[in-house]
Amino acid sequence: MKYVALLIPLLLASPAFADQPWDANVRAADVGDTINEGESCIAADGDYVYCVCNWAERSRYAGLTYGRSTDGGATWTSGVWKDTSVGISWHSDPFIMVDDSHYVHLYCQFSTTVLRHYLSTDHGVTWSDTADVSEFLPNGTVDKPWGVMRGNNIYVAWQQWGAVQQGIIFAKSTDRGRTWNRTVADSTRTGITGICLSPSGIIYLMNRYWGGDGVFCTRSTDQGTTWATWVTVDPTCSYTEGYGDRAPLPSIAAPTDSNVVITWVDDGLGDWDIVYCRSTDSGQTWSSTARLPDSSAGGQCKGWVTADYTGRLHFMWYHTPSWPTSSSSRWSVRYAYSDDYGATISPSIRLTDTTFTSPVTFLGEYHIIVTDSTYARAIWTDGRGGDNDLFFAEALLADLGVQENAWRVTRLPELELSVPAITRGSALPINFTVRRAGRLTLAVFDAAGRMLVNVDIGQRAAGDYSELLAGLPTGQALFVKLTSGSEAVTRKALLLR
Repeated sequence: MKYVALLIPLLLASPAFADQPWDANVRAADVGDTINEGESCIAADGDYVYCVCNWAERSRYAGLTYGRSTDGGATWTSGVWKDTSVGISWHSDPFIMVDDSHYVHLYCQFSTTVLRHYLSTDHGVTWSDTADVSEFLPNGTVDKPWGVMRGNNIYVAWQQWGAVQQGIIFAKSTDRGRTWNRTVADSTRTGITGICLSPSGIIYLMNRYWGGDGVFCTRSTDQGTTWATWVTVDPTCSYTEGYGDRAPLPSIAAPTDSNVVITWVDDGLGDWDIVYCRSTDSGQTWSSTARLPDSSAGGQCKGWVTADYTGRLHFMWYHTPSWPTSSSSRWSVRYAYSDDYGATISPSIRLTDTTFTSPVTFLGEYHIIVTDSTYARAIWTDGRGGDNDLFFAEALLADLGVQENAWRVTRLPELELSVPAITRGSALPINFTVRRAGRLTLAVFDAAGRMLVNVDIGQRAAGDYSELLAGLPTGQALFVKLTSGSEAVTRKALLLR
């Protein structure tokens, strides 16, 4: 059975600008000015960009807002995505991903009864291969799912109770979502989960109890078959919902196998703050909890963090100078980055090109930022048009944080990397210089930021070296990243057929 969204062309850009280098905001998918669109997710695959979101009116109207762009987010087509086959009209908690075959994966929760998966093999035009990810629980609860994927493998986690399997449930698919194997990651706790993958495929899973009462993290090095002992990240976090925010999703990113960062909203200091903790030893120990920069005055909520293919961290969150929040609070969306795995974080800039109020208390439980090898792209909802609509913005990764640190201009870099800008065939000669002994890795990414090759070169002394990477895909641009400890350098190469 196929599910088709009626797509209507839409282009509405604000004449103003956000802080550079973020582009002017574009109104993304929208299904009408009587619908307040809430939590949203975005996925990008080159010039194809997809988004999906929940509605504040989810108990009154069936469906989700779904949008598709074929020009990198400059223009959008939009419509209502719905599936009435399960007999439940309440569509909730959607998210969307793209795999390395350019297939689009959409996930939708129906009430709190079941989480389903849908696959599109034609760039998001039609949907098929429907499967239940979770148990169908007419008398139980499935809630707050999120997922990650690499290759054919998909990993999803959520909280569940009123069923045989209770607690934090983990599901894995090795056939692009057609079938699923469900296990219990932890039977002793429920709460809101976050999940991410490290560059080599370590699964990091975190949990925050309802209303606070602790943030915890575990990891799996065998694709979810077994899990390490849960580690307490922060035992004292607290949260109370208010106008604009309720049950917000935490977020987790692993820019390397050993470096992990978690963000969440916390009101332990009196108002909502976006706080974070970081680990440098694969989640075994964690730093003290700290606020993101410019996250102390007023209210901050709905934080998100993601890591790009170079290991840089990108943060976004909602900000209002008023506290407590209300229908008159004026919101904006802020952005910051980190080049050292969260040890330091840049001052924030404004991603939105205007401030806005929300006509309803529900601004969604999550809005996210994603990256590929070229862009950072963000999706969010705001009320500048009278109801809450989805908006989109992007920035070139090369333009984010172009100001160099002082130490970079006073000494030579520890790593230098040289690759041919254009070459023919599937082999790529690589030359590099190491100025301090260390263990080196070479990774190759495609334009979507997906890792294609990861080579452990091993320990090398200071000196000049050459490597030849063979068997690479041709007819496309590739990005080569050389890493030693906390140092990394990336170069682009075009491999002709």
